[in-house]
Amino acid sequence: MTEQIVSHAINLLLGGVVSYIFALYRQKKKENDALKAGLQALLRDRIIQAYNHYVQDKGWIPIYALESINACYKSYEALGENGVINGLMEQLNDLPNYEPHQKG
Repeated sequence: MTEQIVSHAINLLLGGVVSYIFALYRQKKKENDALKAGLQALLRDRIIQAYNHYVQDKGWIPIYALESINACYKSYEALGENGVINGLMEQLNDLPNYEPHQKG
């Protein structure tokens, strides 16, 4: 009888530990998903800002800026998102790396 009580107590204890570990895992996954989504949003915003500034306003992009945006894009893509950003990156990469001379 004592063995049965000890056995049940151990089973309850192990079940509680497993449940606790599973709850911690779910919480950490939820936090990681939120961090991933936040980082994706920041990278997407930075790429869109660069697109607006260099493609729409200036018509050219310095090499250092293009390298920085391409690094952002690599991270963004590694996080599993791309969508419309692919097209923006193509346009950014097609820009000249120097300011066009004004004629006139």
